[in-house]
Amino acid sequence: MSKKLLYTFLFMLSICYSLAQEVEDVDRASIIEQRIEQIAESIESDNVDYTTLFEKLTIYLDFPLNLNTAKAEDLYGLGLLDNYQIGQFLEYREEFGEIFSIYELSYINGWSPNTAQLIEPFIQIEPDPEREKLSFKKLFNYGKNELVFRYQGIIEEQEGFSPLSQEELEDNPNARYLGSNARLYARYRYRYGDRISIGFTMEKDPGEEFFKGTQKQGFDFYSGHVFLKDFGTVKRLALGDFQAQFGQGLTFWSGLGFNRKSSFSLSTAQIGSGIGPYTSINENLFLRGGGTTLNFGDFDFSVFYSGKGIDGNLTNIEPDSAFQGEPATIVTSFQQSGYHRTPSELADKRSIFQEHVGGNISYNTRQFHMGFTAVRMTLDGEIRRNTDTYSQFRFSGQENSAIGIDYMWKFRNLFFFGETTRSQNGAFATVNGLNVNLNPRLSINLTQRYYARDFQPVASVGFGEGSTVENESGIYFGVEFRPFKKWKLNAYIDQFKFPWLRYQTDGPSAGTDFLAQLDYQPSGKVSFYIRYRDRLRQINSREEVTGVRPLVDQKRKFLRFHISYRANRRVKFRSRLELSEYKRGKEPLERGFLLYQDVIYQFEKLPLRLTFRYALFDTDSYDARIYAYENDVLYFFSVPAYSGRGTRIVAMAKYDLGRNIDIWLRWAQFYYTDRETIGSGKDEIFGNTKSEIKAQLRFKF
Repeated sequence: MSKKLLYTFLFMLSICYSLAQEVEDVDRASIIEQRIEQIAESIESDNVDYTTLFEKLTIYLDFPLNLNTAKAEDLYGLGLLDNYQIGQFLEYREEFGEIFSIYELSYINGWSPNTAQLIEPFIQIEPDPEREKLSFKKLFNYGKNELVFRYQGIIEEQEGFSPLSQEELEDNPNARYLGSNARLYARYRYRYGDRISIGFTMEKDPGEEFFKGTQKQGFDFYSGHVFLKDFGTVKRLALGDFQAQFGQGLTFWSGLGFNRKSSFSLSTAQIGSGIGPYTSINENLFLRGGGTTLNFGDFDFSVFYSGKGIDGNLTNIEPDSAFQGEPATIVTSFQQSGYHRTPSELADKRSIFQEHVGGNISYNTRQFHMGFTAVRMTLDGEIRRNTDTYSQFRFSGQENSAIGIDYMWKFRNLFFFGETTRSQNGAFATVNGLNVNLNPRLSINLTQRYYARDFQPVASVGFGEGSTVENESGIYFGVEFRPFKKWKLNAYIDQFKFPWLRYQTDGPSAGTDFLAQLDYQPSGKVSFYIRYRDRLRQINSREEVTGVRPLVDQKRKFLRFHISYRANRRVKFRSRLELSEYKRGKEPLERGFLLYQDVIYQFEKLPLRLTFRYALFDTDSYDARIYAYENDVLYFFSVPAYSGRGTRIVAMAKYDLGRNIDIWLRWAQFYYTDRETIGSGKDEIFGNTKSEIKAQLRFKF
């Protein structure tokens, strides 16, 4: 079966390749898609909001970044350049002056024509005037307003929305969701380049009530912000909902980070953007209050405060109980989903008040950066973790704090980076790395991390294998090799250890992660890559034993063939074949495959763009699942997991009603041939299809 699929795939590639021409406009959307897919594969979740992570790319589509005024943090915000490339660019600009043409970029050490093409849609090259003075006339005439409305829903009836008698609901109030299955989203945004942003966002999740019952105020989640940048001494000012991201992310970082393992093998470092606006719909990964950064020459001073209610499971202590001196509220766990669909979920809604107070001082020159960050978190209750052995070192209490130092230093063809952080209990976490450009064709990356088993982060992201910054050490070696003009090889090997127990791992464990990707771009219209990934981790055996379960190797392997090609300016194709293998100890080997074909068609005389995907998949289990990015409406990203056996169809249309109104309509369906029900619990569907519709309307004025 696998050989037949491979032959079909190769035949399909040969037909489409013959249609290719030599000139193509860069596909802006595909650049963002590729980067999201890389990060999504490391997170391994189809329910993550990437909006804030790619905020700058969407801004630069409307307000391109001027390379003659761009700073290191602006270039890093693209998410498309590694730190060595950024350092070499800044050094080149300082030595030779203004950039005059995009063709000039390929002469910078560490850059290539492909690098210039990659960032071209998001940049411009203009003279370097002083930061322009603003006036109400400019803000009114050149600022951009945007209003977005979105509807999303599952067509098939799910258990949580099915009818139930009043008597049954009285016996079990949490047996059904309170609201409809619609997900509703609305957003307004005013932007003037990257200097001014004012906006608010509203969202209702499926199952939540809307303007009735427990949600008489309408939407379940409201978010708003005001953000200003580069107004004299005030480098950044954020009020309302905002982000704060410093250093490499170990001491304090709200939200997601770029530094994930991927085929961008040199990108293990990140540059914290400091204080910024929050525009996403994740109801946990943000701050609410205010923050500012003041600039005095080479020094930046940042301070911020946040106070907001968060979701959590509570145990209330009676005032006259035997627990004298105990806090009134005990927090047993936090809820990260943001769902408030049942009485029990509503009881957890914003039940804990959390405060963050922190600051950062940094010294910045073209070749050197050093920063000091301190943060303190307090709760109006006390966290008491469960008694599981693997989690005994995690934070418990009412207050936690962290202090850390981060650095970056570029010296000739070397780029050093790192951060060391100490949590309140005295435990340390550190990450340190080196990028080396050995010659114009070869670059390497060496990154070390050590996160103590009892390190207790306040809010952190860190490069590594685990999902949290704790209980991990490892050495990563990455390489990027450009042997010929149209070829590029990225590869890495990561060896890691977990010195303490983990979930489903009742002992110290270790593992390796290897990835190699070969890219070939014969012309501006055709790009192809092949990728192999081999991951090994240790996990508990599922065999019935007495006492502690022994550890066994958990092996995952993936092989991918992907090609993107354009027949002409109106038709584009994307094809992929991916194979997976999973093995746990002595259990039978499980396999899977995914084969899909995308067709994107832009009408010549109509402002209409159609996108279609047909996918075949077959995996022996969920463990052999495969993730793949899908085209979606603007500002929304879909990376579903393909598992089981069946097909998936995705069809989307985008129509421009004049210059200022855009409409998206999207339909997607999983059709399974190996089951009669989909999902579980209140999300269960009695049938073998799961269909989703989505509609979005955008006004620009």
